[in-house]
Amino acid sequence: MGSWKAYAAGIAWSSIFGLSFLVTKGALEAFSPVTLLFLRFALATAALGALALAGVVKLGYRGKPKLPLVLICVFQPILYFTLETFGLREVASSTAGLVIGALPAAVAALSVPLLREHLSGRQVVGLVLSIAGVALVVLAGDAGAGGAAHDSLRGVLLVVGAMLSAAFYNVYSRKASVRYTPAETTFAMMATGALFFGLLVIVEGATSSWAGLFSGATPAALGAVAYLGILSSVVAFFLVNLSLSRLKAAQASIFGTFTTLVSLVAGVLLRGEPFGLIQVLGASGIVLGVWMTNARNARGPQVS
Repeated sequence: MGSWKAYAAGIAWSSIFGLSFLVTKGALEAFSPVTLLFLRFALATAALGALALAGVVKLGYRGKPKLPLVLICVFQPILYFTLETFGLREVASSTAGLVIGALPAAVAALSVPLLREHLSGRQVVGLVLSIAGVALVVLAGDAGAGGAAHDSLRGVLLVVGAMLSAAFYNVYSRKASVRYTPAETTFAMMATGALFFGLLVIVEGATSSWAGLFSGATPAALGAVAYLGILSSVVAFFLVNLSLSRLKAAQASIFGTFTTLVSLVAGVLLRGEPFGLIQVLGASGIVLGVWMTNARNARGPQVS
């Protein structure tokens, strides 16, 4: 029933996430990384808090183990968004989208030691292809390897670190899902991000008042904050749940590849970012590898 809605939701959330790299890249022209992250998570926390007060989502943390939630919040938002945002200052949004596109393969690899799951021979080959694809993107980040001059090796490595942080988050989130609802996990992440990056804003001392955070911000930059805080952190969250509630994990996983393609097309067409032969080979390895790694037989375990 309503499977077209699930597919539409999948296309919508993957498009939102795919464009988020481009939006973040643009917002960094007006805000420092720390300021942008604080504004994003503060807005997302306020939006989810309002939904909770209105009874749209329910939150309850009393009597539940806190360690799984702490681990989730450390890997994402703290580590993931710190590494991704600082990395995006030095790499093209299309490059970041490529590297993050290898996330499903990284999750599958971590599921072996942490979740005691097993990979088939086909999935191992897919994992190797994805790693090779990421390695090519890293090499392309070195100007000496023929990459774009504005793609620094340090920036690409920061984004690789973000991808690995997201992989650990996915694994621990799966463990925490036994006790916490997606709404509870998401609100904890957004609130942690707002608190952590708010403290960093104070330490950074870029402005003498909170109102000063918006000094010099253009309407486009404020729109970018709204996009990241509302669309990427709240709306996309509900769309992900809708698609996962009506599709099998293997079916839903294809939208992760669509996210990578959206980020690539947006970066090349809207920002004129270069996309050479090494990036083409890297993209091919990542997309094919993710597809093979997430291929399951009808009775195999599902990793999302």
